[in-house]
Amino acid sequence: MTSITPQTGGPVDAWERFPSWLRAETTAYAAERIGEVNQGVTGAAGTWQPLRPLYLEPSGYDRLASVSWRLMELVLESCRRRAGTVGELVDVLRVPRADIPLVRAADPLDEALLVSARPDVVYSAGVPKFVEFNIDGATGGTHHADLLARRFCALLQGRSGGGSPVFSTPPSAVDARFAVIRSSLGLSDGDHVVIPVFSEGTVPGLEDEKVFKDWLAPMCDSGARHGLDTVACSLDDLVAAEDGSISLHGRRVDAVFRLFQPVDQPAGPGLAALVRAVQRETVKMHTTESPWVLGDKTTLAWLWADRDLLTADDRHLVEQHVPWTVLLSTPGTVDEQQLAHARSHRPDLVLKPSNGYGGSGVVVGRAASDAEWDAALTGAAQSRHPHVLQRFAEPDRLEMPFLRTDTGLVEHARVPFVVGPYLFGGKASGVLVRHGVPGGGLVLNAHHGALMNAAVLVDLAGLAGPVDDADLGDDADLGDDVDLLDRAC
Repeated sequence: MTSITPQTGGPVDAWERFPSWLRAETTAYAAERIGEVNQGVTGAAGTWQPLRPLYLEPSGYDRLASVSWRLMELVLESCRRRAGTVGELVDVLRVPRADIPLVRAADPLDEALLVSARPDVVYSAGVPKFVEFNIDGATGGTHHADLLARRFCALLQGRSGGGSPVFSTPPSAVDARFAVIRSSLGLSDGDHVVIPVFSEGTVPGLEDEKVFKDWLAPMCDSGARHGLDTVACSLDDLVAAEDGSISLHGRRVDAVFRLFQPVDQPAGPGLAALVRAVQRETVKMHTTESPWVLGDKTTLAWLWADRDLLTADDRHLVEQHVPWTVLLSTPGTVDEQQLAHARSHRPDLVLKPSNGYGGSGVVVGRAASDAEWDAALTGAAQSRHPHVLQRFAEPDRLEMPFLRTDTGLVEHARVPFVVGPYLFGGKASGVLVRHGVPGGGLVLNAHHGALMNAAVLVDLAGLAGPVDDADLGDDADLGDDVDLLDRAC
């Protein structure tokens, strides 16, 4: 593929370029309707309710997708320099096989592994910095991204005046995912696809199994639109058949859409049956854990280690968009030079488990004391998991209006944020946004108090000039039927 030139700096969020009257109008309107926007949205019942999404211009959205894809291609190339199969790569990365029971060791290192991804992107001085790639079928948040984008978009339609729509949503991440599930797995009309719900590692609000299954209903509907008989089920409802396949309530399962990390789940017959079926290739899965191996943060260190092997454009792309990353430790081995560097440069660094997720084990140097940082480094050196050091990317901040539910007042704060563009089959769809709350920390994960939000696309050319009050029209009664809100975009 042709190399992508790096993206230069500039504000990613168009909000502060809106006319002041429009910011005031939309904030006041959203404060009245935010309960309807958040109806049924898991994890949205806290004190702080964000009153707007992230606003992306279409050109910025397209550019982000292009940079994301090229960097993932470079990650794959860096892995191919060190291994020929997924199993060989697992060994190089020192990942315990017991931690990834759904990996298929014989899988080749080819572009098929890039079928599903959601990079974590921090904007720093307007430049997107890729701090993690999340290459895996179990990347979550697609329903959140779709639902909130549709509802915020519906809330905004007609507020800006002009004759043509100003706001639009990115393509549905849920639908893009099911399109690629069908095409990449070679499924046919009527094939039986199951989405197991799970008990460990769920986002806040989905701990109850029935609530979780209800939340997955739109995904099942998307599967049906793509010709697939798709149902949510308990992981332990899956039963091993004599031929090594699996069944659900007596019907053979053709494919499994995995949204969980197997190592985190309690042992049970359903998981055991699923592992056997995947290894025997008697069931298809979106995805096995083979793609997940590419998302190990060691591969970011390899991008930096290999940059002299790259074209000038690709080298510049890595240096511009990937924070400096280096391997600190593997089980039984510590890079003493990097350890000394880490101890003397605490405010500039972040310590991360190489194969962790959900923000677990991440220590931001500038948010830790010297004693806490030294203890974290010592713990990493003694861990059974490799760790990396990454240069801290000072995050740009969103000017976010919040409704504070305990007072009913609107408060404004500038909060850090992470952008997660979905790429399924290499094509961009929705965008998951996670951002902080007033007084929150720098680890932006739902399990650490961050809020999940979405991105709406905006054509700034349509925002010229004020509008008369008459142009705004009467407020629609969205409370009677939230589905109207969903269908508006």
